[in-house]
Amino acid sequence: MTAMHQHSRGTPPSRDTGERGQALLALLLAATFVTVIGVSLVGLMHTDMSHATIQYAVSRSYYIAQAGLEEATAHVFEAADPLTDATSAIGVTAPYGGGQYTYWIDAGPATGCSAGLKTLEAVGQVTALGRVIPARVRACAVPGTPFLAALFGVSQVEFQGTSQTYLAPYDVGTPGGGGNLGSFSEINFEGTEVRLNALSEDATTLMTVRDGAFADYALFGFFARPDYNPTPTEDPTPWVLGVFGDILKAQPATGVIPNPCGTAYACVTVGNNITDVPSVADLREANYLQHVYMKRLREATVPQLALDPAFFQHQAEQNTTNSDLNKLAGLAAKTDSHYTYNEFYSVVSQVVMHPGHYLQGTVYVDATLPFSVPANLTLNLGGPAGNLTLAVAGDLVLNGTLVNTHDLTTASGRRTPGIVVLGAPQPASNPTRWCTGGQEYATGSGRLIMCEGSSLVVDGLVYTQDGMVVRPRASVDQVGAMYHNNQNSPDPSFTTRDATVVLRFDPLALSIFGKGMSMLSWQQLH
Repeated sequence: MTAMHQHSRGTPPSRDTGERGQALLALLLAATFVTVIGVSLVGLMHTDMSHATIQYAVSRSYYIAQAGLEEATAHVFEAADPLTDATSAIGVTAPYGGGQYTYWIDAGPATGCSAGLKTLEAVGQVTALGRVIPARVRACAVPGTPFLAALFGVSQVEFQGTSQTYLAPYDVGTPGGGGNLGSFSEINFEGTEVRLNALSEDATTLMTVRDGAFADYALFGFFARPDYNPTPTEDPTPWVLGVFGDILKAQPATGVIPNPCGTAYACVTVGNNITDVPSVADLREANYLQHVYMKRLREATVPQLALDPAFFQHQAEQNTTNSDLNKLAGLAAKTDSHYTYNEFYSVVSQVVMHPGHYLQGTVYVDATLPFSVPANLTLNLGGPAGNLTLAVAGDLVLNGTLVNTHDLTTASGRRTPGIVVLGAPQPASNPTRWCTGGQEYATGSGRLIMCEGSSLVVDGLVYTQDGMVVRPRASVDQVGAMYHNNQNSPDPSFTTRDATVVLRFDPLALSIFGKGMSMLSWQQLH
């Protein structure tokens, strides 16, 4: 029994067999774990690759949309009339970069910019992972405006004495910002007391313009005096230059206009020094112009512009809206608005004697116009919300207060030029002396001369063929832009001495040139 009992109990399993089982189990668990991790990693890699593919597609669609926006810009540039150029509601579609773009100009989804501006919109599309990935951009631009400058002179632009000049934006907060200042030749600051965009540095400076009297910093959208130190050795705190425009050292797109510094682009100088100043910091610190605030100095190649006297003469000859005023002036047979010297002053006398009567539309005068307005009188030629363009085939000399404002609630009112001084076909060989004491000389070449203490309130473009001079204690209150085209003249393009110029830049004022388009702003919609 004992033997049989021992046989029935069998041989116990060895330790090696149990260890092998445990090892196999651990191996299976490890393999399972590695497999799970591997599958997870494959999934993550696939997800990452999908994300990367989508991100790449998003970037491609964005740059394709940008290409579409460039094509829309080219479409406007090539148009015979940039102001009216537009696409159909379905837009223009073309393949590009493995995808396609569609752009619209003032049609379809291209809406949302202010009146008078052109709205451009473009969408770029690419296909990735069976999906269409889009990107959309929109821009606001000024049609017919070759480049943006509040005050530009083909020849020298100079600031003298204690002159105060503000190049502020019209409609604070709208695209475009502060006004640029430029020249093809030279921008000269005579001395350290010149003030350009210097906002209430020591105490609040009140400006009196057509809107009333208010602090100068309100012109740039500040609700309180900016807290900055105006000394040239320290940066303002906070740094406020971003609200101002640039100084454009310009070069014409064709030809060469020499400057005293001998540089390829226009130069910026101080006093009698002919060394080009390279930056705003150098203006403020090295040259002690602590009252000059502009964003930056930059070089730019821009077209040289000019207005054709024949265009304005034709417009005046087609303008019959002043025929009733002509009759009051004893010009019963005259229906158009192209005047001789004597005819024009007969009409102006009726404007003075009959309140509520104003000149309208384009008026062309074949003569130099000296306005001598009594101190107790404001000569308002076009009325409180007019549409007058005064075109002069000679010089315009102002001694007193002259007003020519437009209806700025409309795009057409903002585009209408205010004063166009075109010069006589044959300037006189002997200059005439104007202003008190004969301080200014003119030959009818197309100069706008503001005598001492005079005042000009004007909207739209102020254009001269031979420059503008603003004498001491004179003032300018303008919404629009200035362009002074006097390449072959010894006179500066623009001079202000001990005077105040408030120019609220409206880029629509430059659209009278009718060329190209200038971008004000753009944004990515998605």
